Amino acid sequence: MQYVTNSLRRRALPVSKIILPLAIAGICLWVLHQRLDAGAMNEIGSALQQLNMRQWVLAALATGVSFWAIGRYDVIIHRHIGTGCSPRQAGIVGAASIALGQLLGMGAVVGALVRWRMLKGISAAQATRIALTVTGWFFFGLIGVFALVSLVGPVVILPEMAAFLVILSLIAIALRSFLNPELTLFGRCFRLLSLPALGGILTLTLIDTAAAALALWILMPQGFDAGFAILFPVYLAALTAALITGTPGGVGPFELSLLVFLPHWPEAELMSGIVAFRLVYYAVPAVIAMMVLCKSFPACRPAEQMATGITETLIANAPRAETGVCRQNGASLISSGRTTLAVTKTHQAQIALFDPLRGKTRDALGPLKAVARGSNRCAMIYKASGRHAAACRQGGWKVFHIADEAVLNPVMFTLEGPALRQLRRKLRQADRASIIARRAGDLPVHHMRAIDAEWQARSGHARGFSMGVFCPDYLRHRRVYLAYHEDVIVGFVSFHVSAGEICLDLMRTGADAPDGTMHALIMAAISEAATEGRTRLSLAALPPRSHKNLVFSVILRRFTDAGLSRFKTCFAPVRVPLYALSPSWPGMALALLDVARAVHLPNANPAHTHNEDYEFAPHRQT
Repeated sequence: MQYVTNSLRRRALPVSKIILPLAIAGICLWVLHQRLDAGAMNEIGSALQQLNMRQWVLAALATGVSFWAIGRYDVIIHRHIGTGCSPRQAGIVGAASIALGQLLGMGAVVGALVRWRMLKGISAAQATRIALTVTGWFFFGLIGVFALVSLVGPVVILPEMAAFLVILSLIAIALRSFLNPELTLFGRCFRLLSLPALGGILTLTLIDTAAAALALWILMPQGFDAGFAILFPVYLAALTAALITGTPGGVGPFELSLLVFLPHWPEAELMSGIVAFRLVYYAVPAVIAMMVLCKSFPACRPAEQMATGITETLIANAPRAETGVCRQNGASLISSGRTTLAVTKTHQAQIALFDPLRGKTRDALGPLKAVARGSNRCAMIYKASGRHAAACRQGGWKVFHIADEAVLNPVMFTLEGPALRQLRRKLRQADRASIIARRAGDLPVHHMRAIDAEWQARSGHARGFSMGVFCPDYLRHRRVYLAYHEDVIVGFVSFHVSAGEICLDLMRTGADAPDGTMHALIMAAISEAATEGRTRLSLAALPPRSHKNLVFSVILRRFTDAGLSRFKTCFAPVRVPLYALSPSWPGMALALLDVARAVHLPNANPAHTHNEDYEFAPHRQT
């Protein structure tokens, strides 16, 4: 008996999804029939005849703008999912899907079927996912636009408190997307759109609904003297009612909502405008969509990977030894002609690291932007040298002084001079404690892991993205120095190595390490580099001494570890400016904020990287 009951429920649910919208449409049409007598129906026909060609043409143009925006929803979602469909193909198919869906009703079902039919290489499950995702995020944009228009518009439809709650909810979604877009619901993991994609959805929804409302306003008869500012929020309310009820084409709830919210205008004139609007905005696009259904599109292919990874040869010959971080952060390659960039990504940004592995940065700016745009991310080049930054500035990119690299010449390095007084004192302390620092052969992983655990217990969890992370597999590719105190390992340091330089990577000391231990380790590295004839050793980044941007200066003061900065400056390094580059200032700001998030919330971003840099992380290393 229980089985029969459950079976009936399963069968009744799909039927109810069809019958309920039809029932709602029938009730609304009955109410409309009661409000409109036979004379009013005749007036609708007369009012339609009074519409001139200019009105029809302008309404058609507004409809075209609206459907352009509608098609762009699919472009964003295809990029989010990574189907590999071209923007043109995704836009045309998306617009056709929605044109048929809004006329026939059950938009998600019809949209999934149309996309499955038109997009070769897309499975039924993928088409359904695209249709549901587009529908869901359109509602996100619709309620956001509705709330904003309700707050600033002359017509109060959504109460002010409700509008504020909606906006706060959208802000909460945006914050979640920024902090950690992975969301688990009903046992399934979903990835929220990036902030650039969310901004795109909101912008497109505003364009889409404003253009549709404009088409309706243009088609109103001459006796309708309400301004567009009045009609727009009313149209949003009517559209929301139509979408929630799910009636075919929104018939019934849409018309009734307009009559209810515009009670001061003759119903026959309003209905004539609605009928004309349905012809232009519903019937004509649906006919065009059916013609598009006959068109053949090339098969969608998943977006190609930029590369499987970066080879050891590229790392060994990279201009910057810091490129060794690519072993740990999953970076891949972007190539254009003779130029190759090492690129990694955060939730919001596609980030090229440092200077090019080969070639000129400017030659790869276009491909980097294309890859970022193709995944709904911002593009940024992180910690580029001044020469490459100047070339990118000429290419129209924004340039921001993000850090200074602390650089030494091991061959010329000396402990003489007042600037090295603090270093000499620390080295004497290490010498009195009988600290021995030397290059490691086989790595004592067990002891090093224990020191790393002590360091994290003392200083906090290891940071992500551009901070040192203990990983024995990666440390085997680096130059490691160990510090011994009474034959016990009390600290270690690692360096990235390339043909031209070595660069400070990971720094760890145990809880009982004597003062000067880390200084002795760095001196051991400097001495060996001098023996090898190396003329460049990088202690990685320092914050700029001062910055014109007040906000950035405040962030630096908040997140910079003064102790780590003092440690590096006691070696009296030369400061070499490093820059962040991006096509726009908003994109630059978002990318840098996401770097800060990736540093402080490494569990929300699986990529880990290189050195004990200052980058936004308050380590208390001494």
